Amino acid sequence: MIIQYETSKYMEETKEFEIEDTKHVFLKGTNPYDGLPTYFGIWNNNNTLVIVTIISYRNISYERWLNTNLHTENDIKKYLKCNNNVKKITRNEFKEQIEHIRSIIEI
Repeated sequence: MIIQYETSKYMEETKEFEIEDTKHVFLKGTNPYDGLPTYFGIWNNNNTLVIVTIISYRNISYERWLNTNLHTENDIKKYLKCNNNVKKITRNEFKEQIEHIRSIIEI
């Protein structure tokens, strides 16, 4: 079977998003493929740097770095580039999503 489809034409544009502290940021966006929410957080925890991404309640990415002086701008740029309607959220809003995921995978 031959399936015909049209490819979309991508247009590059530059956008700006203000972040006060690149080592302490919590964001919420929308997955462009399914319209479900995505969450992104960077924070210090027990002298480590933690980076967590939750995509559409089904994909979780977790990184923990012993060096808290790492540059996180590229991680933030990647999240902003791959998600729509990104806005800042509070640490507690992000924590609620972590608790929701934890309840799903609890054994």
